[in-house]
Parts: sequence; structure tokens; C-alpha cells
Amino acid sequence: MAAAVEEAGVGEVDGNEFGGGEVVLYAYGPDAPALFKVMEPTLRGLPFRPAYVVLRQGSSETESLVEL
Repeated sequence: MAAAVEEAGVGEVDGNEFGGGEVVLYAYGPDAPALFKVMEPTLRGLPFRPAYVVLRQGSSETESLVEL
């Protein structure tokens, strides 16, 4: 997924956290929807459920939640 994000030039995958029954992946880029579009196929293929993506454009005021 990190390679696909880099190759598409939409941002970077910047790390992860595992623990307490949760997985958190961090990715950053100038256009959240474009970044998600590249990551979405891989994210939807992961076995973790329930799962969601938080898209933030600028500040948390422009936050949206996408269920996977």
C-alpha cells in the first residue's frame, strides 16, 4: 500500500499502531480523497472488521468517516 501511494504521488503512509484489538494506519497527503482512492483496494481487502477510515481535509472540522 505504501508503494502504491508513493508511486501515485498522492502522499505517504507514515506508520501504524497495533494493540488493544485495534489497528491504526497513518497516511498523509494534500488531497485526502485522492489518497484514499489509492489505498482503498488494499484497505477493503484487510481482514480487520469493523473498520473505518477517517478522512481529514485540513482540520478536523472537515472530517468524514468511511466504513470499510
